[in-house]
Amino acid sequence: MAKRKRSSKPPQLQHGEKSTRSQHDKRKRLRTPNPSRKKTEEAKVPLTDDVAAIAGEMQKVLHGRIAFRLPIILAGAILAKGRRTASSWFRAAGVQDDWDRFYEMLISIGKVVASVATPLLKMIVARFDPGLDGYWTMALDDSPTKRFGRNVEGANIHHHPTPGPADGDWLYGHNWVCLAMLMTHPLWGVIALPILSMLYVRQCDIAALDAKYGWKFQTKHQLALQMITRVVQILRALGSKAKMVVVFDGAYAARPLMQPLLDQRIVVISRLRSNAKLFNLPDSRKPGQRGRPRKYGTNRISLSERVNDRTDWLSISYVCRGVAVLRHYKTFLATTSLVDTPIRVVIIDFGNGQSAAYFSTNVDMSVQMILEKVAGRWAIEEYFHDAKEIWGAGKQQVRNIWSNIACWNLNGWLYTMIELASWDAEFTTLVDRSERPWDNPDRRPSHADRRRMISQEMLRKRFFAALGPEHESPKMETLVKDLLSLAA
Repeated sequence: MAKRKRSSKPPQLQHGEKSTRSQHDKRKRLRTPNPSRKKTEEAKVPLTDDVAAIAGEMQKVLHGRIAFRLPIILAGAILAKGRRTASSWFRAAGVQDDWDRFYEMLISIGKVVASVATPLLKMIVARFDPGLDGYWTMALDDSPTKRFGRNVEGANIHHHPTPGPADGDWLYGHNWVCLAMLMTHPLWGVIALPILSMLYVRQCDIAALDAKYGWKFQTKHQLALQMITRVVQILRALGSKAKMVVVFDGAYAARPLMQPLLDQRIVVISRLRSNAKLFNLPDSRKPGQRGRPRKYGTNRISLSERVNDRTDWLSISYVCRGVAVLRHYKTFLATTSLVDTPIRVVIIDFGNGQSAAYFSTNVDMSVQMILEKVAGRWAIEEYFHDAKEIWGAGKQQVRNIWSNIACWNLNGWLYTMIELASWDAEFTTLVDRSERPWDNPDRRPSHADRRRMISQEMLRKRFFAALGPEHESPKMETLVKDLLSLAA
């Protein structure tokens, strides 16, 4: 039998019958209040040190009546095990009979994520401000998360960017447009610090959300522009004078996003399609020449022809994902309909017949800086992997759209908080591989190692506070250390 040709159109939604009403009806609980209801005042194992300080600053943005619940949720998310659903967060945090207030807290956070993220930016500026001659580098990309169920608000069919052997080209769930700050660690290279994420909802789902929440359709480019503008405004309001650079892949290299960024004096670095429409620079105007100046030159530039021409290649060494590499490149100035100003194009040859073209809207930027900024963008892909594998992002099992937005951003903020809290930690403090002799002892500590260090410190302080002076004995120290290595 001949195989059926796959359709390029996304498949249609297929759901079973609507599930029954939840046994936890909020209206019923409000009608019959429980006077002996136990309230949660603090986490069972509270946050410590830098993580507690960051959470305290973020807590100040929220209303005082509910703000105390934010550190409790963060502590539970750090210590949670298993599927890392929202209920597992609350269980690890020791939430009691007022668990419904914590679900409502997620809704409150989801509505003000941009404001809650401001203290994170404030701490990043205070610690890493590059100054007047430096650059803030931001990475932008989108990532989907799998969900299931017809009652998950904002979920629909999306393209699967990394399908496995048993996966298809499409998945059902949410699609997140994320913005992260790229910071270079002196030992571990470029690390992405996620700041803000927004949910992309397909236009076919807008009607139901508009009737319920007044939700309006926005493209990924519009969401990206909104986030970048908000973050740049916060950076400027905090007093930073550094220049701004945004790096994203070729899917976001579109005029509706790029030209407004250039109007804000933000440098854009991205990838060019192999069939990109480029022209040479227009000729200089003659004295007294009338008419509107030309935007483009008269000669079309073909990237494929430039690649196939094996002459005029130059060599360059730059840092790519923590390793110095030697590549061959070509560079030239061109004009394009993406922006109103000339761009610098860099064609890089990876060998084995593979090449790629990148561009920068700052024509004076060096080729080495362009290539290193492009290589550093991969850090946001590493964040997506760690957020889903380590923090369980997208698996919190909440249906309300604001709760989903809050949960995804909370996972991103926890990622940033853990990286900031362990930024200056020693290698031996971050990870001890003595109990794993088969592992490479010199391997770079992973984000899981950093999270484990923070969680063990939280548990250690809780243990020692309960034990009192007895913990000072070496035998007790060793016993607690062994228990914590199993618990976190």
